[in-house]
Amino acid sequence: MEPGRRRVLVLAYFFPPLGGGGVQRTLKFVRYLAPLGWDATVISTRSRLYPARDPSLLQEIPKTTRVIRTGAFPVARYFGLVLHWLRLRRLRAWVLWPDGGIGWAPFALIAAMRAVRRDRPDVLFSSSAPYGAHLVALLVARLTGIPWIADFRDDWASNALLAEQPRSLAALTTRAESAITARARRIIVAADYFRLAGLEVDDPRRVEIVNGVDAADWPNPAPKPQADQFVLSNVGTIYGSVDPSPALRALAALAARGEIDADRIEVRLVGSIWEPTFEPPVGIRLKSPGYVEHPQAIAEMCMATVLLFYVPSSSLAPTGKLFEYLASGRPLLCLASADNLASRLVREWDAGLVADPRDEIAIQHALVTLWQRWQEDGLPDQEKVRRNVLERYSRSANAAKLSEVLEQARNG
Repeated sequence: MEPGRRRVLVLAYFFPPLGGGGVQRTLKFVRYLAPLGWDATVISTRSRLYPARDPSLLQEIPKTTRVIRTGAFPVARYFGLVLHWLRLRRLRAWVLWPDGGIGWAPFALIAAMRAVRRDRPDVLFSSSAPYGAHLVALLVARLTGIPWIADFRDDWASNALLAEQPRSLAALTTRAESAITARARRIIVAADYFRLAGLEVDDPRRVEIVNGVDAADWPNPAPKPQADQFVLSNVGTIYGSVDPSPALRALAALAARGEIDADRIEVRLVGSIWEPTFEPPVGIRLKSPGYVEHPQAIAEMCMATVLLFYVPSSSLAPTGKLFEYLASGRPLLCLASADNLASRLVREWDAGLVADPRDEIAIQHALVTLWQRWQEDGLPDQEKVRRNVLERYSRSANAAKLSEVLEQARNG
Protein backbone atom coordinates (compact mmCIF):
# COMPACT_ATOMS: atom_id res chain seq x y z
CA MET A 1 0.00 0.00 0.00
CA GLU A 2 1.32 3.45 -0.93
CA PRO A 3 2.37 5.82 1.88
CA GLY A 4 -0.47 8.01 3.09
CA ARG A 5 -3.20 5.65 1.96
CA ARG A 6 -5.53 3.93 4.42
CA ARG A 7 -7.17 0.52 4.33
CA VAL A 8 -10.72 -0.45 5.21
CA LEU A 9 -11.77 -4.04 5.82
CA VAL A 10 -15.25 -4.53 4.33
CA LEU A 11 -17.62 -7.34 5.28
CA ALA A 12 -20.29 -7.59 2.59
CA TYR A 13 -21.91 -10.78 1.39
CA PHE A 14 -23.32 -9.02 -1.66
CA PHE A 15 -20.41 -8.06 -3.90
CA PRO A 16 -19.56 -8.82 -7.54
CA PRO A 17 -19.83 -11.19 -9.28
CA LEU A 18 -23.11 -11.43 -7.36
CA GLY A 19 -25.76 -9.18 -8.84
CA GLY A 20 -28.91 -7.45 -7.70
CA GLY A 21 -29.73 -4.26 -5.89
CA GLY A 22 -27.89 -5.17 -2.67
CA VAL A 23 -24.54 -5.23 -4.50
CA GLN A 24 -24.59 -1.68 -5.81
CA ARG A 25 -24.24 0.28 -2.56
CA THR A 26 -21.08 -1.45 -1.33
CA LEU A 27 -19.54 -1.69 -4.80
CA LYS A 28 -19.96 2.04 -5.40
CA PHE A 29 -18.57 2.87 -1.95
CA VAL A 30 -15.46 0.81 -2.69
CA ARG A 31 -15.10 2.23 -6.19
CA TYR A 32 -15.27 5.88 -5.16
CA LEU A 33 -13.37 5.55 -1.89
CA ALA A 34 -10.24 4.57 -3.86
CA PRO A 35 -9.65 8.06 -5.35
CA LEU A 36 -10.10 9.46 -1.83
CA GLY A 37 -7.15 7.50 -0.44
CA TRP A 38 -8.91 4.38 0.84
CA ASP A 39 -7.94 0.88 -0.30
CA ALA A 40 -10.37 -1.90 0.53
CA THR A 41 -10.13 -5.54 1.46
CA VAL A 42 -13.58 -6.99 0.82
CA ILE A 43 -14.74 -10.26 2.35
CA SER A 44 -17.61 -11.67 0.32
CA THR A 45 -18.72 -15.14 -0.76
CA ARG A 46 -17.91 -17.50 -3.59
CA SER A 47 -21.12 -19.44 -3.03
CA ARG A 48 -23.01 -20.15 -6.25
CA LEU A 49 -26.32 -20.72 -4.52
CA TYR A 50 -27.40 -17.08 -4.83
CA PRO A 51 -28.97 -17.01 -8.31
CA ALA A 52 -28.39 -13.39 -9.39
CA ARG A 53 -24.92 -13.01 -10.90
CA ASP A 54 -23.50 -10.05 -12.80
CA PRO A 55 -19.86 -10.49 -13.93
CA SER A 56 -20.01 -7.11 -15.72
CA LEU A 57 -19.72 -5.42 -12.30
CA LEU A 58 -16.25 -6.89 -11.76
CA GLN A 59 -14.90 -4.17 -14.06
CA GLU A 60 -15.80 -1.51 -11.49
CA ILE A 61 -13.68 -2.94 -8.67
CA PRO A 62 -10.51 -0.82 -8.22
CA LYS A 63 -7.19 -2.54 -8.84
CA THR A 64 -6.10 -1.69 -5.29
CA THR A 65 -9.04 -3.67 -3.86
CA ARG A 66 -8.36 -7.15 -2.49
CA VAL A 67 -11.46 -9.37 -2.66
CA ILE A 68 -11.63 -12.51 -0.53
CA ARG A 69 -14.51 -14.80 -1.48
CA THR A 70 -15.24 -17.46 1.10
CA GLY A 71 -17.38 -20.56 1.16
CA ALA A 72 -20.70 -20.85 2.96
CA PHE A 73 -22.74 -23.62 4.51
CA PRO A 74 -25.93 -24.02 2.42
CA VAL A 75 -28.14 -23.57 5.47
CA ALA A 76 -30.95 -21.70 3.73
CA ARG A 77 -30.98 -23.91 0.63
CA TYR A 78 -31.11 -27.27 2.36
CA PHE A 79 -32.21 -26.99 6.00
CA GLY A 80 -34.46 -24.05 5.22
CA LEU A 81 -36.17 -25.81 2.32
CA VAL A 82 -36.69 -29.05 4.25
CA LEU A 83 -38.24 -27.21 7.19
CA HIS A 84 -40.38 -25.21 4.77
CA TRP A 85 -41.70 -28.40 3.17
CA LEU A 86 -42.40 -29.84 6.62
CA ARG A 87 -44.25 -26.62 7.50
CA LEU A 88 -42.10 -26.11 10.58
CA ARG A 89 -42.09 -22.34 10.24
CA ARG A 90 -41.00 -21.50 13.79
CA LEU A 91 -38.12 -23.96 13.73
CA ARG A 92 -37.12 -22.71 10.30
CA ALA A 93 -37.00 -19.12 11.59
CA TRP A 94 -34.68 -20.18 14.42
CA VAL A 95 -32.41 -22.24 12.16
CA LEU A 96 -31.99 -19.41 9.67
CA TRP A 97 -31.56 -16.61 12.22
CA PRO A 98 -30.57 -13.86 11.69
CA ASP A 99 -31.26 -14.51 8.00
CA GLY A 100 -30.51 -16.90 5.17
CA GLY A 101 -26.88 -15.75 5.00
CA ILE A 102 -25.93 -17.26 8.36
CA GLY A 103 -24.04 -20.10 6.64
CA TRP A 104 -21.50 -17.56 5.40
CA ALA A 105 -20.74 -16.05 8.82
CA PRO A 106 -18.21 -18.64 10.17
CA PHE A 107 -16.17 -18.47 6.98
CA ALA A 108 -16.33 -14.66 6.97
CA LEU A 109 -15.07 -14.54 10.57
CA ILE A 110 -12.03 -16.70 9.81
CA ALA A 111 -11.25 -14.68 6.67
CA ALA A 112 -11.66 -11.39 8.54
CA MET A 113 -9.25 -12.34 11.30
CA ARG A 114 -6.67 -13.43 8.73
CA ALA A 115 -7.12 -10.17 6.84
CA VAL A 116 -6.63 -8.19 10.05
CA ARG A 117 -3.26 -9.86 10.64
CA ARG A 118 -2.11 -9.46 7.05
CA ASP A 119 -3.46 -6.01 6.08
CA ARG A 120 -3.68 -4.23 9.45
CA PRO A 121 -6.74 -2.23 8.39
CA ASP A 122 -7.42 1.20 9.84
CA VAL A 123 -11.18 0.73 9.96
CA LEU A 124 -13.72 -2.10 9.80
CA PHE A 125 -16.91 -1.64 7.76
CA SER A 126 -19.82 -4.09 7.60
CA SER A 127 -22.97 -3.87 5.51
CA SER A 128 -26.31 -5.64 5.97
CA ALA A 129 -28.31 -7.55 4.85
CA PRO A 130 -27.38 -10.31 5.58
CA TYR A 131 -27.25 -9.17 9.19
CA GLY A 132 -24.70 -11.86 9.97
CA ALA A 133 -22.11 -9.46 8.53
CA HIS A 134 -22.65 -7.17 11.53
CA LEU A 135 -22.43 -10.04 14.01
CA VAL A 136 -19.11 -11.11 12.49
CA ALA A 137 -17.88 -7.51 12.58
CA LEU A 138 -18.97 -7.24 16.22
CA LEU A 139 -16.72 -10.20 17.11
CA VAL A 140 -13.82 -8.86 15.06
CA ALA A 141 -14.11 -5.43 16.67
CA ARG A 142 -14.15 -6.94 20.16
CA LEU A 143 -11.19 -9.21 19.45
CA THR A 144 -9.01 -6.64 17.70
CA GLY A 145 -10.15 -3.19 18.87
CA ILE A 146 -10.34 -1.95 15.28
CA PRO A 147 -12.82 0.93 14.98
CA TRP A 148 -15.99 -0.29 13.31
CA ILE A 149 -18.72 1.26 11.17
CA ALA A 150 -21.99 -0.67 10.71
CA ASP A 151 -23.97 0.15 7.56
CA PHE A 152 -27.68 -0.73 7.57
CA ARG A 153 -29.05 -0.89 4.03
CA ASP A 154 -32.32 -2.05 5.60
CA ASP A 155 -33.67 -1.74 9.12
CA TRP A 156 -33.67 -4.95 11.14
CA ALA A 157 -35.52 -5.34 14.45
CA SER A 158 -38.21 -2.86 13.38
CA ASN A 159 -38.47 -4.16 9.80
CA ALA A 160 -42.14 -4.65 8.92
CA LEU A 161 -41.25 -7.62 6.71
CA LEU A 162 -40.04 -9.48 9.83
CA ALA A 163 -43.16 -8.84 11.87
CA GLU A 164 -44.29 -12.48 11.70
CA GLN A 165 -41.19 -13.98 13.33
CA PRO A 166 -41.66 -15.69 16.73
CA ARG A 167 -41.77 -13.27 19.67
CA SER A 168 -38.76 -14.85 21.37
CA LEU A 169 -36.77 -14.57 18.16
CA ALA A 170 -37.79 -10.93 17.79
CA ALA A 171 -36.41 -10.32 21.29
CA LEU A 172 -33.12 -11.97 20.28
CA THR A 173 -32.97 -9.76 17.20
CA THR A 174 -33.48 -6.66 19.35
CA ARG A 175 -30.69 -7.72 21.73
CA ALA A 176 -28.33 -8.39 18.84
CA GLU A 177 -29.12 -5.04 17.26
CA SER A 178 -28.52 -3.30 20.59
CA ALA A 179 -25.12 -5.00 20.88
CA ILE A 180 -24.22 -3.76 17.39
CA THR A 181 -25.25 -0.17 18.04
CA ALA A 182 -23.49 -0.18 21.42
CA ARG A 183 -20.14 -1.28 19.98
CA ALA A 184 -19.93 0.41 16.57
CA ARG A 185 -18.14 3.77 16.44
CA ARG A 186 -20.53 4.95 13.73
CA ILE A 187 -23.85 3.55 12.50
CA ILE A 188 -24.89 4.42 8.96
CA VAL A 189 -28.54 4.17 7.90
CA ALA A 190 -29.78 4.24 4.33
CA ALA A 191 -33.01 6.07 5.23
CA ASP A 192 -34.07 8.56 7.87
CA TYR A 193 -37.00 6.46 9.11
CA PHE A 194 -34.79 3.59 10.35
CA ARG A 195 -35.18 2.98 14.07
CA LEU A 196 -32.44 0.80 15.54
CA ALA A 197 -32.47 -0.70 19.01
CA GLY A 198 -30.12 1.08 21.40
CA LEU A 199 -29.61 4.05 19.07
CA GLU A 200 -31.45 7.31 19.51
CA VAL A 201 -32.34 9.28 16.41
CA ASP A 202 -30.19 12.20 17.60
CA ASP A 203 -27.19 10.04 18.56
CA PRO A 204 -24.12 11.75 17.02
CA ARG A 205 -22.85 8.34 15.93
CA ARG A 206 -25.84 7.91 13.63
CA VAL A 207 -25.20 9.05 10.04
CA GLU A 208 -27.61 8.93 7.13
CA ILE A 209 -26.18 8.05 3.72
CA VAL A 210 -28.99 7.25 1.32
CA ASN A 211 -28.68 5.09 -1.75
CA GLY A 212 -27.93 6.87 -4.96
CA VAL A 213 -27.10 6.73 -8.63
CA ASP A 214 -23.86 6.71 -10.59
CA ALA A 215 -23.80 8.96 -13.65
CA ALA A 216 -21.09 6.73 -15.12
CA ASP A 217 -23.62 3.89 -15.45
CA TRP A 218 -25.69 5.71 -18.04
CA PRO A 219 -25.00 5.22 -21.76
CA ASN A 220 -24.63 8.27 -23.96
CA PRO A 221 -26.71 8.41 -26.01
CA ALA A 222 -29.24 6.40 -24.03
CA PRO A 223 -31.74 4.15 -25.84
CA LYS A 224 -35.22 5.57 -26.32
CA PRO A 225 -38.70 4.10 -25.86
CA GLN A 226 -40.67 2.79 -28.82
CA ALA A 227 -43.00 5.38 -30.28
CA ASP A 228 -45.78 2.95 -31.15
CA GLN A 229 -45.88 0.82 -27.98
CA PHE A 230 -46.75 1.74 -24.40
CA VAL A 231 -44.24 -0.28 -22.36
CA LEU A 232 -44.82 -0.53 -18.61
CA SER A 233 -41.64 -1.92 -17.04
CA ASN A 234 -40.90 -3.23 -13.57
CA VAL A 235 -37.13 -3.58 -13.17
CA GLY A 236 -36.24 -5.48 -10.01
CA THR A 237 -36.90 -8.64 -8.05
CA ILE A 238 -40.45 -9.74 -7.27
CA TYR A 239 -40.62 -11.47 -3.89
CA GLY A 240 -42.86 -11.71 -0.85
CA SER A 241 -44.91 -8.56 -0.47
CA VAL A 242 -42.87 -6.73 -3.13
CA ASP A 243 -45.24 -7.89 -5.82
CA PRO A 244 -46.69 -5.42 -8.38
CA SER A 245 -49.75 -7.59 -9.11
CA PRO A 246 -52.21 -4.78 -8.12
CA ALA A 247 -50.90 -2.68 -11.02
CA LEU A 248 -51.12 -5.61 -13.44
CA ARG A 249 -54.69 -6.37 -12.36
CA ALA A 250 -55.62 -2.71 -12.81
CA LEU A 251 -54.11 -2.71 -16.29
CA ALA A 252 -55.94 -5.91 -17.24
CA ALA A 253 -59.24 -4.44 -16.01
CA LEU A 254 -58.74 -1.33 -18.16
CA ALA A 255 -57.93 -3.47 -21.19
CA ALA A 256 -61.02 -5.62 -20.63
CA ARG A 257 -63.24 -2.50 -20.56
CA GLY A 258 -61.57 -1.07 -23.66
CA GLU A 259 -60.30 2.06 -21.85
CA ILE A 260 -56.82 1.31 -23.17
CA ASP A 261 -55.75 -0.57 -26.28
CA ALA A 262 -54.32 -3.90 -25.11
CA ASP A 263 -52.69 -4.43 -28.51
CA ARG A 264 -50.48 -1.38 -27.98
CA ILE A 265 -49.42 -2.17 -24.41
CA GLU A 266 -46.64 -4.41 -23.21
CA VAL A 267 -45.65 -5.19 -19.64
CA ARG A 268 -42.01 -6.09 -19.01
CA LEU A 269 -40.94 -7.75 -15.76
CA VAL A 270 -37.17 -7.41 -15.79
CA GLY A 271 -35.58 -9.28 -12.91
CA SER A 272 -35.92 -12.42 -10.85
CA ILE A 273 -39.35 -13.63 -9.77
CA TRP A 274 -38.95 -15.30 -6.37
CA GLU A 275 -42.60 -15.24 -5.37
CA PRO A 276 -43.98 -18.76 -5.99
CA THR A 277 -47.60 -17.60 -5.95
CA PHE A 278 -47.05 -14.85 -8.54
CA GLU A 279 -49.39 -15.27 -11.48
CA PRO A 280 -49.96 -12.36 -13.88
CA PRO A 281 -53.54 -11.70 -14.99
CA VAL A 282 -54.75 -12.64 -18.46
CA GLY A 283 -55.63 -10.00 -21.02
CA ILE A 284 -52.29 -8.16 -21.16
CA ARG A 285 -49.16 -8.90 -23.17
CA LEU A 286 -46.36 -9.66 -20.75
CA LYS A 287 -42.69 -10.44 -21.26
CA SER A 288 -40.31 -11.54 -18.53
CA PRO A 289 -36.66 -11.63 -19.62
CA GLY A 290 -35.60 -12.55 -16.07
CA TYR A 291 -32.48 -11.27 -14.38
CA VAL A 292 -30.20 -9.19 -16.62
CA GLU A 293 -26.80 -7.62 -16.01
CA HIS A 294 -26.77 -4.07 -14.70
CA PRO A 295 -26.03 -2.29 -18.03
CA GLN A 296 -29.00 -4.06 -19.61
CA ALA A 297 -31.20 -3.18 -16.64
CA ILE A 298 -30.29 0.48 -17.17
CA ALA A 299 -31.16 0.17 -20.86
CA GLU A 300 -34.51 -1.40 -19.96
CA MET A 301 -35.30 1.58 -17.75
CA CYS A 302 -34.46 4.02 -20.54
CA MET A 303 -36.61 2.13 -23.08
CA ALA A 304 -39.73 2.03 -20.86
CA THR A 305 -42.64 4.31 -21.58
CA VAL A 306 -43.47 4.25 -17.85
CA LEU A 307 -41.55 2.65 -14.98
CA LEU A 308 -43.55 0.77 -12.38
CA PHE A 309 -42.40 1.33 -8.79
CA TYR A 310 -44.18 -0.80 -6.22
CA VAL A 311 -43.59 -0.97 -2.46
CA PRO A 312 -46.30 -2.29 -0.11
CA SER A 313 -47.98 0.40 1.94
CA SER A 314 -46.63 -1.17 5.16
CA SER A 315 -43.07 -0.30 4.12
CA LEU A 316 -41.30 3.05 3.95
CA ALA A 317 -38.33 1.57 2.06
CA PRO A 318 -37.79 3.49 -1.19
CA THR A 319 -35.49 0.68 -2.50
CA GLY A 320 -32.26 1.49 -4.28
CA LYS A 321 -33.74 1.31 -7.77
CA LEU A 322 -35.73 4.52 -7.16
CA PHE A 323 -32.74 6.72 -7.92
CA GLU A 324 -31.89 4.86 -11.13
CA TYR A 325 -35.52 5.04 -12.18
CA LEU A 326 -35.44 8.82 -11.74
CA ALA A 327 -32.09 9.13 -13.52
CA SER A 328 -33.55 7.38 -16.57
CA GLY A 329 -35.76 10.41 -17.15
CA ARG A 330 -38.79 8.19 -17.70
CA PRO A 331 -42.04 8.91 -15.81
CA LEU A 332 -42.90 6.70 -12.83
CA LEU A 333 -46.09 5.07 -11.74
CA CYS A 334 -45.23 5.13 -8.04
CA LEU A 335 -47.30 2.80 -5.89
CA ALA A 336 -46.11 3.41 -2.35
CA SER A 337 -47.13 4.96 0.95
CA ALA A 338 -47.55 8.73 0.85
CA ASP A 339 -44.74 8.95 3.44
CA ASN A 340 -42.32 6.92 1.34
CA LEU A 341 -39.38 8.91 -0.06
CA ALA A 342 -40.31 7.65 -3.52
CA SER A 343 -43.77 9.20 -3.30
CA ARG A 344 -42.36 12.45 -1.96
CA LEU A 345 -39.77 12.81 -4.73
CA VAL A 346 -42.17 11.87 -7.52
CA ARG A 347 -44.60 14.52 -6.30
CA GLU A 348 -41.95 17.16 -5.58
CA TRP A 349 -40.24 16.74 -8.93
CA ASP A 350 -43.39 16.02 -10.97
CA ALA A 351 -41.72 12.79 -12.04
CA GLY A 352 -44.89 10.78 -12.65
CA LEU A 353 -48.00 9.79 -10.76
CA VAL A 354 -48.48 8.39 -7.25
CA ALA A 355 -51.23 6.06 -6.03
CA ASP A 356 -51.88 4.02 -2.92
CA PRO A 357 -50.71 0.44 -3.64
CA ARG A 358 -53.90 -0.90 -1.98
CA ASP A 359 -56.27 1.20 -4.10
CA GLU A 360 -56.71 -0.47 -7.50
CA ILE A 361 -59.25 2.15 -8.59
CA ALA A 362 -56.69 4.90 -7.99
CA ILE A 363 -54.11 2.81 -9.83
CA GLN A 364 -56.49 2.50 -12.78
CA HIS A 365 -57.01 6.28 -12.85
CA ALA A 366 -53.25 6.84 -12.83
CA LEU A 367 -52.72 4.35 -15.66
CA VAL A 368 -55.43 5.93 -17.78
CA THR A 369 -53.91 9.38 -17.21
CA LEU A 370 -50.46 8.17 -18.26
CA TRP A 371 -51.96 6.41 -21.27
CA GLN A 372 -53.74 9.60 -22.38
CA ARG A 373 -50.62 11.72 -21.88
CA TRP A 374 -48.63 9.24 -23.97
CA GLN A 375 -51.17 9.53 -26.78
CA GLU A 376 -50.98 13.33 -26.60
CA ASP A 377 -47.23 13.96 -26.40
CA GLY A 378 -45.42 10.60 -26.21
CA LEU A 379 -44.33 11.21 -22.58
CA PRO A 380 -40.96 12.82 -23.37
CA ASP A 381 -37.86 12.38 -21.21
CA GLN A 382 -37.78 14.42 -18.00
CA GLU A 383 -34.37 16.07 -18.19
CA LYS A 384 -34.94 18.20 -15.09
CA VAL A 385 -35.72 15.12 -13.01
CA ARG A 386 -32.55 13.43 -14.29
CA ARG A 387 -30.44 16.46 -13.33
CA ASN A 388 -32.03 16.67 -9.89
CA VAL A 389 -31.31 13.06 -8.93
CA LEU A 390 -27.76 13.07 -10.32
CA GLU A 391 -26.95 16.25 -8.38
CA ARG A 392 -28.59 15.30 -5.09
CA TYR A 393 -27.97 11.53 -4.91
CA SER A 394 -24.57 10.99 -6.48
CA ARG A 395 -22.71 7.76 -5.60
CA SER A 396 -19.39 9.62 -5.61
CA ALA A 397 -20.76 12.23 -3.17
CA ASN A 398 -22.02 9.41 -0.93
CA ALA A 399 -18.54 7.86 -0.93
CA ALA A 400 -17.03 11.22 0.03
CA LYS A 401 -19.39 11.38 2.99
CA LEU A 402 -18.45 7.82 3.95
CA SER A 403 -14.76 8.76 3.73
CA GLU A 404 -15.36 11.44 6.35
CA VAL A 405 -17.15 8.92 8.58
CA LEU A 406 -14.30 6.42 8.23
CA GLU A 407 -11.77 9.08 9.15
CA GLN A 408 -13.78 10.17 12.17
CA ALA A 409 -14.04 6.59 13.40
CA ARG A 410 -10.34 6.01 12.79
CA ASN A 411 -9.44 9.04 14.87
CA GLY A 412 -11.81 8.15 17.69
